[in-house]
Amino acid sequence: MAVYLFKVALDFNKRIYRQIEILDTQTLDDFHETIFLAFDRYDEHLYSFYITRKPTKSLTRRLEAPQYAHPTALKDAPIFPLRRPKKKYNAARTKIGELGLEVKDKMYYLFDYGDEWWHEITLLSIIETSRTQGLPRIVKKVGESPPQYPDFDDY
Repeated sequence: MAVYLFKVALDFNKRIYRQIEILDTQTLDDFHETIFLAFDRYDEHLYSFYITRKPTKSLTRRLEAPQYAHPTALKDAPIFPLRRPKKKYNAARTKIGELGLEVKDKMYYLFDYGDEWWHEITLLSIIETSRTQGLPRIVKKVGESPPQYPDFDDY
């Protein structure tokens, strides 16, 4: 069994990030739930992971990468109708270890298709372990979580 250590940074401010450990046998849905808690969110929304392996600022490149989405999102119309992913998978059925990730690989996580909270995720390490209790878990928090819904007075 292996533990994957990821850095999950807000795309618009990479100085705000979380480090999360998760087992190779746990799913992307489990990962989503941990990210949700790590950034102090309270209102659930649909989400997707995009596996690019390389860093990119290009929205087109992200959206054309394989997409691992919340099961409900698989049934709905595409989020961005003009840009469809080449491959679309169920995040609740996809285990972390099945992604074939290597250290330093990147992926992008989109939470809330309306407000578009983009995150850049980097795989920091993979360590063999016999420990399975308490995972996934948040191991480090850097920076304060922005409010899920900023006050209109802030604009």
